[in-house]
Amino acid sequence: LRPALRRILPQASRDGETLAAVSANVSANLLGLGNAATPLGIRTAQRMQALSGGGGASDELCLLVVMNTASLQLIPSTVAAVRAQLGAAHAFDILPAVWLASACSVGAGILAAKGLKRCWRT
Repeated sequence: LRPALRRILPQASRDGETLAAVSANVSANLLGLGNAATPLGIRTAQRMQALSGGGGASDELCLLVVMNTASLQLIPSTVAAVRAQLGAAHAFDILPAVWLASACSVGAGILAAKGLKRCWRT
């Protein structure tokens, strides 16, 4: 994940521990582990805020929140478990739709955050 995260979050990538925290948070979200992603996201936000001087939410911290909220997932484990409990023959039949929706939501979120950053700065 580091090459992609370095492009998306260049300030955070300058600190190895912060980049590792971001990677862990994004990885947990990719695997659909929401309960694990939340404490990792809080720790990551604290590290990013300390890195920016603590004066408020930096642009990269806002972008991380957008990425977490948009919910990029490769394996929607919770939805698959619910589908299996309700008797779905193939609980993971929804994967292509989840991947498409995830990619669209994260892409739109990143574009909106980057666009608003430019509008806000000018």
